[in-house]
Amino acid sequence: MPQSPNVDPLAATETPRDLARLAELATEAGLPALARHASREIERLAEGRFYVACVGQFKRGKSTLINALVGQAILPAGVAPITSVVTVVRYGSQLRARVMLANHAWQPIAPDALAAYVSEEQNPDNTKQIEAIEVFLPAPLLEDGLCLVDTPGVGSVFAGATRATQDFVPHIDAALVVLGADPPIANEELALIVEVAAHLATLIFVLGKADRFSDAERNEAARFSERMLRERLGRPVEPLLHVSGLERLAGTGPERDWPRLVTSLSTLAREAGAGLVQSAETRAVKDISSQLQRALDERLSALQRPLEETERRLEGLRGAAADLDRALADLHYLLTAEEERITRHLTADRERFLASALQGAVHELTEGLTGSGSHRDRRLRQDTITLAQQIARGHLDRWLNAERATAETRYRAAARRFVDLANTFLARFEAAREFGIDRLPPPFDPEPGLRAPSRVFYTEHLALTASSWKTWLLHPVLSRRALRRAVLRDAGAYLEGLLTSNSARIQNDLIERVRESRQRLEAEIRNRLASTLAIAEEALARARIRHSAGAAAVSGEIEKLVTLRRAVENLTVRR
Repeated sequence: MPQSPNVDPLAATETPRDLARLAELATEAGLPALARHASREIERLAEGRFYVACVGQFKRGKSTLINALVGQAILPAGVAPITSVVTVVRYGSQLRARVMLANHAWQPIAPDALAAYVSEEQNPDNTKQIEAIEVFLPAPLLEDGLCLVDTPGVGSVFAGATRATQDFVPHIDAALVVLGADPPIANEELALIVEVAAHLATLIFVLGKADRFSDAERNEAARFSERMLRERLGRPVEPLLHVSGLERLAGTGPERDWPRLVTSLSTLAREAGAGLVQSAETRAVKDISSQLQRALDERLSALQRPLEETERRLEGLRGAAADLDRALADLHYLLTAEEERITRHLTADRERFLASALQGAVHELTEGLTGSGSHRDRRLRQDTITLAQQIARGHLDRWLNAERATAETRYRAAARRFVDLANTFLARFEAAREFGIDRLPPPFDPEPGLRAPSRVFYTEHLALTASSWKTWLLHPVLSRRALRRAVLRDAGAYLEGLLTSNSARIQNDLIERVRESRQRLEAEIRNRLASTLAIAEEALARARIRHSAGAAAVSGEIEKLVTLRRAVENLTVRR
């Protein structure tokens, strides 16, 4: 891969020296994963590479967008949710790909076999234990050191996918944030963007899949997203760039803001690449130093505290974990019962909607048909179909908005019990910090609402119009009044079919969103709590091994850790 012409070699040598020292210290401390992290950072800094991560909600079209930017459909797109693997697309003289396995060895793979490693269907929950994936190809956009990173989407039903994206945040140098119009920006997306923005100054916002929406729909979604971003970030936000990766790959459709997106990334690589690399150097040293200090502190605390006390405290936490597991099982049934109540409410609401909406919709149709100037030509049929569809959509949209708000409120109330219980458990782990646990996850925020996106779409049931309209098409001798009566009768039946079938779609979509949101929340709570307990178990296991070697071994290990801790502090102070 070519060196970035913008990288200052004097600036690039100082930090790798510090990183090399951190790698040595991590190795001495028995932390091989951290040592490998430092070595990988040294390699990418020496090559002048910087990461522009494509982030956003699941199914926003991130993979397709990257494919379009490099001019080749190399990343799997449109497959089942991608698993918890981050894929880096970087420059290479020829197309090739490789995966890093659990033993931290790189293995070449065929580029067209990527789906076997990144799709949830072929690698569920990353059972193949892939640590990383890199794709090399000779794309002009990547020549100056820019690497595009395809991240698993936040909001995926698979908790590992969200976790993998959040874990990669510290390595990001700039972000290409991909938003959508349906639904517009979600709470999970906002949370990730706020986290990314705390580390980065360079964020490029795009509204993807622009080919799927009208100008009015895109503009409305863009205004809403821009307002939310300004409010949450507390700073001005550039207008969203409307793009379609799918159209650009196919070479069809309008370009919209595509040239501006390519220019922004090209300019970033040429003019800001050196600054981003230097920032990455500083951030890597700070991040690895902090991790190393925390690890050393954990080990020191575990060794200096009597082992019996540590085991007693951890045993109490194990008991708390068992209590929590039982409580979560009970709450599972309670929340499932709440789902059933929401389902019953939606069913009753739909019946009331149909009873009231149909009467008003037929009246609107009658008034609209009376004002129509069409008589015996085909326009009367088409105009009436279009009018029925418009009337139905108006009633359905109003009901959808009301029911969505009601379902959100009911779900939040039910989910609050889950969140409160989980935070009570995490609070009990605060005491674990006293024996060397310093990597506890943050408490859960109140559940913002339905996590799962809406997948509802209306059907127009045009097939239902084919037979019903024959009755009047085959009777040209009917009077104008008789013809309109026949049209109105058939149109009323068609309108009733539209309201009935599409209100069922709305009802089923909301029920499924509640169910999927509950599943995501449960999975996140269980995974985070399991991780918390594993951290505590790890600290105890290390302490037990040292204590079993005798007092002299413990004393020697403490002295070694103190020396390593001082070396890390000196390196940090010198910078």
